[in-house]
Amino acid sequence: MGGTFDPVHNGHLAAARQLRDLADLDQVWLMPNAQPPHRSDPPLAPAEDRMRMVELAVGQQPGLQASRLEVDRGNVSYTIDTVRELARRFPGQRFELLLGSDAALQIRAWHDVAALLAEASFVIFNRPETSLAPQTMHELGFAPARTRVVHLDTPAIAAHQIRDRLARGSAIDDLVPAAVAEYIQAHGLYRP
Repeated sequence: MGGTFDPVHNGHLAAARQLRDLADLDQVWLMPNAQPPHRSDPPLAPAEDRMRMVELAVGQQPGLQASRLEVDRGNVSYTIDTVRELARRFPGQRFELLLGSDAALQIRAWHDVAALLAEASFVIFNRPETSLAPQTMHELGFAPARTRVVHLDTPAIAAHQIRDRLARGSAIDDLVPAAVAEYIQAHGLYRP
């Protein structure tokens, strides 16, 4: 489960736990990207801080793991590069990309999308106010044999809400794990 995680929040964790259970996954790896390819502005927090917050968030979550793969690789984090690196590092291991339906709708704009759709398997999950009809998934190029859809019930939290609250000096305790809130406070992240 890749993303900017700027910062990681309770919605990410709820989705990861539900995906672990509903998609019958052994583990869910939360993988912060080094530099997101689809954002015009860079993340507000440096990659190492975002990585540390993910590590803190998943620390006590069975079956959830923080992955440094994209942060350690650096530069722009293209998903096809990650898929290929995972295949090289873990031959014979099956991986599935966990995509929100909002991200899935944008897949045609991704780097080397033809190779990605040909090489990767996907679990697509609903996001607030976004759903995917089977016809739409077909039109986007997702192969039915390598694509599953899972319906989740997660809190509608967006990282920008957390950043906005912090900029106003408001509490975020209901939006992020306590260890993440403490890290943000201790490192002065997202302050104006």
